[in-house]
Amino acid sequence: MTQKKLSRREAGALMMGSAGALAATSAVAAGGAGKSIASSRLPTDPREIMEALVRIYGTTGPKRVTWKTRITVYAVQPSGVTPLIGLRGSESSWWTRKDESTWVRYSSTLSFFEDLQTRQFIEEFRNPLNGHVGKLGVSFIRHKEGEYFTPMGEYFGSMKKAFPAVYPDEPLTADWDMDAGMVRLRGASNFPPILRQPTKETATLVVRAAELFDKRVETPEATVSGWNIRPWEPFLGMGDAPGHVIWHFDGVKLTDVEQLDADYLARARAHTPLFDRSPQFDEGPSFFERVIEMRGRKPQG
Repeated sequence: MTQKKLSRREAGALMMGSAGALAATSAVAAGGAGKSIASSRLPTDPREIMEALVRIYGTTGPKRVTWKTRITVYAVQPSGVTPLIGLRGSESSWWTRKDESTWVRYSSTLSFFEDLQTRQFIEEFRNPLNGHVGKLGVSFIRHKEGEYFTPMGEYFGSMKKAFPAVYPDEPLTADWDMDAGMVRLRGASNFPPILRQPTKETATLVVRAAELFDKRVETPEATVSGWNIRPWEPFLGMGDAPGHVIWHFDGVKLTDVEQLDADYLARARAHTPLFDRSPQFDEGPSFFERVIEMRGRKPQG
């Protein structure tokens, strides 16, 4: 999962790199990383930030990167907050460097609903708030057009073309801190104006500075956690009742997809042969191109 310009979740979901980074890398090589990194300044140059973001979200190497994720869906009502249901999933990505100023991430997210107590996968859910029984689908989102990371912004091509005001060309920045040898990167969604409201996602990624700024490490280890505010999900049968849901998610970056839970891997591969393939080579329109086409047929709201 996610954070990000849309992702899932989604998720969705972040990134960093200057003289301070170079100093930190030198300190790592010299064996004095802790003190030097702690006193270093985080990168401010947009190109170096782009490189760091790519390394936090993914990799500068050729291999597939997979985030192992878990989600808990909470109902938020005037009377209180209730945990409802969970999801177990993954977001795999394949990274390509187009040129010195452009990286492209091709991502594929696949999540299945699970019971919060037993952690068994489920296909229907009885809402404890109203007794409604709803069928559960599978969250499967692939981005064949790729997500672009550049010194002048991060975006999906079709979204930038359709909503240029939402994705202006501006020097890339990062909301991050470095303390005790750890870098914390915070990001908020920049969803296009095509989604039901309320919708908002934020995520915090954590990575060791010693790995992030050591270019010999192609895939720095990282974790993520965050939340996504959404309207009532249709399977809950809540109608126009006051309230909404919050999806809380967390995840860890893996360098080997086989590190995912065995029952999840079996279910994912049985669900689709695309699980182990990059979306770059999918046929037909991209996910967002389909969303734009569908949105064009319906009034916004």
